[in-house]
Amino acid sequence: MKTNHKLQSLWKMAFLIMFMSFIGCDQGPREGTREAQALRGKAIFAEQCSPCHGMDDQKPTRTDLEKPALDLRLIMDRRKKGEFPIEDIARIIDGRAAVKSHGPREMPVWGEVYDSLGMDKDEIRGRKGELVAYLMSIQQ
Repeated sequence: MKTNHKLQSLWKMAFLIMFMSFIGCDQGPREGTREAQALRGKAIFAEQCSPCHGMDDQKPTRTDLEKPALDLRLIMDRRKKGEFPIEDIARIIDGRAAVKSHGPREMPVWGEVYDSLGMDKDEIRGRKGELVAYLMSIQQ
């Protein structure tokens, strides 16, 4: 009888360990990965960029722009250089330095917006990095 009780206790303990491992598993991407960065960027994009650029196959909701905003899933397609232009896109997002190829700017100058919110340089760089990571992840 004692052996049967010990076996039951071992099974219960094994089940409990498996259950706790499963519950403790992080369902999202591991922190510090580009996937985690892109996930945070997607949330920023949804809030700040999707009204003009659209998101997840949904058209933009903002229709008062002089020229329709670009479909940002096609950055690589338009560039035809085989490499995502990380620095160029970060400069366009920031907006404080004129980017000749960007043309007239109806887009908010996010670098100034973030400054006005009290973000320091590292926070601004991080936010731009998250947006760039998201844009890289949606290229078709």
